[in-house]
Amino acid sequence: MQSKQAVFAACEKLGVIGPDVREHLEAEVPTKVILRRARDVVLISGPTGSGKEVSASVCHEAAYQALGRAGAMVPVNCANLRGGLFESELFGHRRGAFTGAERDFGGLLEQAAGGTLLLDEVQSLEASDQAKLLRFLGEREYRRVGDNRPRTSDALIILASNDDLRARAAEGDFRRDLLDRATAKITLPSLYQRRRDIGQLAQFFALEAGEDAGIEEFMGLTRRARAEIEAAIVQAREVSVRRLREIVRDAVFVAAAADHTSAGALESDAIRPFLVREFAFDDQTFEAQDQQELQSEFALLVARQQLESIATRHAVSLPTVERWCDALHQLLQDMEGSSRSYRDVVYRVQRMNKVALWLVSGAQSQAEFRRFFGTLDAEKPTKSVAHQVYYDVFPRSDGEPQ
Repeated sequence: MQSKQAVFAACEKLGVIGPDVREHLEAEVPTKVILRRARDVVLISGPTGSGKEVSASVCHEAAYQALGRAGAMVPVNCANLRGGLFESELFGHRRGAFTGAERDFGGLLEQAAGGTLLLDEVQSLEASDQAKLLRFLGEREYRRVGDNRPRTSDALIILASNDDLRARAAEGDFRRDLLDRATAKITLPSLYQRRRDIGQLAQFFALEAGEDAGIEEFMGLTRRARAEIEAAIVQAREVSVRRLREIVRDAVFVAAAADHTSAGALESDAIRPFLVREFAFDDQTFEAQDQQELQSEFALLVARQQLESIATRHAVSLPTVERWCDALHQLLQDMEGSSRSYRDVVYRVQRMNKVALWLVSGAQSQAEFRRFFGTLDAEKPTKSVAHQVYYDVFPRSDGEPQ
């Protein structure tokens, strides 16, 4: 199974909700897990409630789908491994190795053989335990407590943290060499950055709460209610999916207790008090948000019509013009970046100049482009130049009109 298909299948099986988070995982997991054959240590970073454990589950399931890794996924919260528990829990121990060790214990690594070990809140590990973990990640060998026989592990190791580990390493609170061992890094966006996901998540949580409350024929949230939740989340820059779930479930349960769910779906009036309480999202903010949304939609509509007009004028397909616009945006992004290739930037600027020339000329053909500059051959670009400009502006594509 191909890498992206494996991630898609994993998301389907796990019920991952939201196109934004799915697209993010479909872009990251193939390069960070599958193509590396699940051998590199993965670090998943993101704010609390952004879905790190779900993302780790997608990595695990995608490794099964694409690589046939059928072992179990073993999650562990590192905050629970303090006080000398880390080594015996992770690596295992022999009977009698310490007081209370009444039997042999294989350890979490043995349980995760052929599968995945998720070390959540890895920043909580004590300094001595960070050193032990570093040694294991470097050599992939370990010894049970009280046992001299070395063992190896083929588990996919995923570290997860809601902290900025680079900042903590700079402050001396986290080992930099341990951070460097995690060569495959996945950073999850906050909830407010996943705008297309918010409404879908809110609807899922509403239906979930309705089922828990035993509401018959409940349809969840109206479109208007979902739009207001989305606006509030974005405006407040809320990072946590868990907080969204809490707010939506509160609203559904309150409405159910007051018997306000008979209309089939929860209206925005039932949601708004919770948004005001949690995010201070008042009526004026709602109105400003509505106006901004209308202006944005109008601007998108105008831009779309302009692209269609350009495509029609030059007898090219709309996807060609859209790719052309994407190339211009990419040029600007590249020029804002810290690392730049002189040759690449020069090439892109030259191509943008040709695009600008063509738009200024208003030409619909190469002949019209030449005539724009004058009537004398000395004034006009040569036919070969016009031909090159045309195909730099509108590159050929199989099956696509030019």
